[in-house]
Amino acid sequence: MAARSPPSPHPSPPARQLGPRSPRVGRGAEVHAMRSEASGFAGAAREVVADESDKIWVGEEGSGGRRGPGGAAPAHAPLLSAPMGSRRLEGISVEEAMVTRTQLLEEELRSLKEELALCQADKEFVWSLWKRLQVTNPDLTQVVSLVVEREKQKSEAKDRKVLEILQVKDAKIQEFEQRESVLKQEINDLVKRKIVVDEENAFLRKEFSDLEKKFKDKSQEIKDTKQCVQNKEEQNRLVIKNLEEENKKLSTRCTDLLNDLEKLRKQEAHLRKEKYSTDAKIKAFEDNLIEARKEVEVSQSKYNALSLQLSNKQTELIQKDMDITLVRKELQELQNLYKQNSTHTAQQAELIQQLQVLNMDTQKVLRNQEDVHTAESISYQKVCFYSVIKM
Repeated sequence: MAARSPPSPHPSPPARQLGPRSPRVGRGAEVHAMRSEASGFAGAAREVVADESDKIWVGEEGSGGRRGPGGAAPAHAPLLSAPMGSRRLEGISVEEAMVTRTQLLEEELRSLKEELALCQADKEFVWSLWKRLQVTNPDLTQVVSLVVEREKQKSEAKDRKVLEILQVKDAKIQEFEQRESVLKQEINDLVKRKIVVDEENAFLRKEFSDLEKKFKDKSQEIKDTKQCVQNKEEQNRLVIKNLEEENKKLSTRCTDLLNDLEKLRKQEAHLRKEKYSTDAKIKAFEDNLIEARKEVEVSQSKYNALSLQLSNKQTELIQKDMDITLVRKELQELQNLYKQNSTHTAQQAELIQQLQVLNMDTQKVLRNQEDVHTAESISYQKVCFYSVIKM
């Protein structure tokens, strides 16, 4: 068998024509395809995680949106152009969003490095297989065992990746469940607040209806007050009219009173003249009064003497009053004794009258008995006479 020329240092495996060994090369390509499928599955899982994280990103109008595959730069652009400060996007501040975005990019870079390392390992493994198959008498058993071992390692790595993805999903599910419980709690709080707000609204509606009713009552009261004011104004006009008429009457009365005052002044002048004459008479009366006082003093001395005599007479009169009181007491006792005797006499007279009535009744009974006895004697005599005649 002719010796094969050594291959170029870095040929591309799919580009070489292997002839009879093409099935082995196809198997390596199949292994690489399986590895690529596993990497694609891991990338899809990362995209799912990234899509869940990208839901918090909201861009400006026409410059942002949900991040898709390869859309890191467009989603990051609004954050770079966003103003620094306390502006928040759906409850997350710009600084927190940038930190989260940086962490996601670092995680994606780490996964890309791991994928690149795996691809490099696959490339080296395929290249080593290629070298083993390019020898004159290749050991197919060893190659198959290496391929099986590699497939086993890839399967284990795939299982680990799937397990990691499932763990990530479980963590996300737990996080979502926690967020769901928090949201349920917030919903319950909001429902309670809604109930409280509804109660407050009902109370405010009731207060509003009460205020509206009070406003209507006040409006009616204002209307009544206006009507009362109009009535009062009408009454005041009538009162003013009556007062004007009364004022006219009073003016006439004042004129009459002024005339009367003039007459009274004239009478006053006349009375002053009379007063002068009266004063002269009073002076004469005062002289007479002085003389009368002297006479009164004389009369007073006489009065004192008579008062002394009167006091003596009053003393005697008091003594006589005491004697009269004693006589009256004795007279009262005699009158009481007379009344007792009169009562006793009346009782005796009544008793005598009763005895007389009783005596008359007794005599009447005796007469009746005598009459009965006489009648019985006569009848007995007649009976005896008839019996004698019959015999």
